[in-house]
Amino acid sequence: MKKNLFSGLKIGIGLLAMILVAFSPATLSGIALAQQLSSQDSKTNYTKIGYALMKENMGFLSIGIPDSVVVKNLGEPEKKSTARIWGADGMEHQSWHYQSQGIELDMILKGSTQIVDRISIQSPCDYKTQRGIQIGSKEIEVQTAYKAEINPHDSKPDSTLVAGTIYGGIIFGLREGIVTSIFIGAAAE
Repeated sequence: MKKNLFSGLKIGIGLLAMILVAFSPATLSGIALAQQLSSQDSKTNYTKIGYALMKENMGFLSIGIPDSVVVKNLGEPEKKSTARIWGADGMEHQSWHYQSQGIELDMILKGSTQIVDRISIQSPCDYKTQRGIQIGSKEIEVQTAYKAEINPHDSKPDSTLVAGTIYGGIIFGLREGIVTSIFIGAAAE
């Protein structure tokens, strides 16, 4: 009897320890994402989802718009990087920085026109995604708006939520449960 009681006590303490670890403050903030993602099919094609999401716009900005539309809406960039050909895609890339507006664009050369290839925003930019997410939105709002598209393999709760993949989609940078940056495009080649 004493042996069974001691064994039961050990099992109970072990279970309590596992519960305390599982529900520590560090893991509580990621629980909503974990619950959301556990219901998603492991066969979800995040690459296909990501490419579809890259068609979203923020304000007037969208991938593929020409430099003339950018300049008409934002003016000339405050800073431009040196144009360089990337080995990954063989395209000529140039970064356009609008620091005072919280916008950075990666432009690629197509013929004689530069077009937007990647979009990054941060404060003070107030553009929203088509689903209403902007700088200052809460993490739970992103999880709700992009529930079916959030990739559990590329996302890191309380840090980064990736809708699609890092090879194409929307990446939400987070700090303390608040969106601090939004990126549309391919973050990796």
